[in-house]
Amino acid sequence: MDTSLVTLLVRVVVSLGVVLAIMAGTAAVLRRSGLVGTVPAARRGTRRRGAPVEVIARHGLSRASSLAVVRLGGRALVLGVTEHQVTLLTEVDPAELDTQPDPDDTLVGPAGPGIGAGALPWKVTLEQMRERTVRRS
Repeated sequence: MDTSLVTLLVRVVVSLGVVLAIMAGTAAVLRRSGLVGTVPAARRGTRRRGAPVEVIARHGLSRASSLAVVRLGGRALVLGVTEHQVTLLTEVDPAELDTQPDPDDTLVGPAGPGIGAGALPWKVTLEQMRERTVRRS
């Protein structure tokens, strides 16, 4: 083997080692700072400081779409969820999430959930949304 070929091979291996060492060092620094990667052991088990998100209910409409009622801080949102997007359908009064439906309630209600004195509980709202979005042959 020619000496220039061996020298070139050694330079390539050393250069690759330096690049990999720089990448590993950068990844370690970013992981420790909490910008990317896994959560450091000191922060595991603690909640994030943002508004807590709680999924109250989820109802499948088809294989790839569903309705979800989500509590975000002091707000309750009805979301349409598909594989490609999440759409805000309406906002519901959070106090309605804890109420039980009356047996006298029918599926006919106001123009939207949480509007007016005759507002419907969230389960009835979900059923109404499901009925409006079901495809009929």
